[in-house]
Amino acid sequence: MPPDAASPSLQPSLQPSLQPGGQQISAGDPAFEARVQSLADQVQSRFRYHSIELPDGSVLPGLQSVEHLRRRFALFGLPEDLRGKRVLDIGAWDGWFSFECERRGASVTAVDCVELATFLEARELRNSEVEYLTLDVAELTPRRLGRFDIVLFFGVLYHLRHPLLGLEKCVELSTDVALVESFVIGSEERAIPAVMEYYERAELGGQIDNWCGPSPECLLSFCRSAGFAQAELLDVTNARASVLCRRRWPEPEAHPAAEAPLLVSAVENRTYQAKFHPLKDEYLCCFFKSEETDLTPDSVFVEVDGYGTQTIIVVADGAGGWQANCLRPPGLEPGVHEVWLRTARSARSNAATFVMLDEFGRDVSAPAAALPREAPELCSAEIRVSGDVRYTAGREGHLTCWLRSTAQTLTPAEVTIEVGGRSMAAQTVSPNGGGVWQANILLNEALAPGAPVRVRLGEGEWSEAQPVRRI
Repeated sequence: MPPDAASPSLQPSLQPSLQPGGQQISAGDPAFEARVQSLADQVQSRFRYHSIELPDGSVLPGLQSVEHLRRRFALFGLPEDLRGKRVLDIGAWDGWFSFECERRGASVTAVDCVELATFLEARELRNSEVEYLTLDVAELTPRRLGRFDIVLFFGVLYHLRHPLLGLEKCVELSTDVALVESFVIGSEERAIPAVMEYYERAELGGQIDNWCGPSPECLLSFCRSAGFAQAELLDVTNARASVLCRRRWPEPEAHPAAEAPLLVSAVENRTYQAKFHPLKDEYLCCFFKSEETDLTPDSVFVEVDGYGTQTIIVVADGAGGWQANCLRPPGLEPGVHEVWLRTARSARSNAATFVMLDEFGRDVSAPAAALPREAPELCSAEIRVSGDVRYTAGREGHLTCWLRSTAQTLTPAEVTIEVGGRSMAAQTVSPNGGGVWQANILLNEALAPGAPVRVRLGEGEWSEAQPVRRI
């Protein structure tokens, strides 16, 4: 964590952040800037920001005392025993938090945008094995570093020109929790309290790399919107907020009060296909059936590969069907991914799948398990015209095929639909229960009334043809 204007959580004698009468000092206030410059001078004269304990009991003095650093860390409630855990400390600075996690038994990787002699000196004096890397936040990827049980993100957010992208990196790299601490502005009494100040130049403490000051409510919204399932505000003290972020939802009750939903499909919100492009801003659209009647975004919990993601909106169709639009978690690798959902009162649904394309828009998913060779039973085939003219201009409409098969799982690439003599891979495939599946495709050309349709699975036998019906 760098010694800067947004680091006011200091030893008690260095913490005056309020003017007489209790008014908060904020960016642009001369008194605030004078205080920040005084702190920066102290950091420079004392060389270190973190005090560092050494094995012989002595302490390398820093602007923040060991006692203060312990209080900051204790807010997050991490266990004393971290053996078997991988920890990533982003913006490690002098390294107190890295060394503390190592002391608790974790395997630790520390990164910062510059290599600090103070970190290297402390690592040598402590005989530490913390891995130390010089990388910017944008360079951090699971492919390069792997993934971590715990990610520390202390004093970094407000230094980023793209703070939400920085938090998305934390989501990509973490498998359990992330500990986020940031400079914040005061909360406001307004209908939407999630607000943020933006510092175009050096408005925050006279430093050019302080870009934003979110309110605590905005910081929580950032954490959820980045892709964390849960974000809990633990503390706000001296213009600094501590947030514990979790990748997963709580487990459902042992004896749920409601039946599990039936997840019909998980598709991209614009094309309604079960394919996503990593470089596009796409949302996950889940269609499901539930007997419950009072569902809201706060009571529908969607998971992708076991990790929770935020539900933005939930809409009922009036006939037991529901649509939930969700954030797609960042950093998904190319290939097939599984989606489940549950409500606050139910167990998990069945799984649906979607394909993550590579950055060139190619489907590189591995072949699935062997499919039945026998022909599926094509129950019916119907053409439905969408009411949304954005997607139907110049197009015939959606062809929906209901088929029965002994296959346990199906993906769109495994279902071929032949209509009017032309074969195409299905764009979405959904289970309907009882061995019945629904396969959809959006047709670009008109079909003659009663045109024959048939389907097959993989390289298996074709079904008997059925005439298409227009609905």
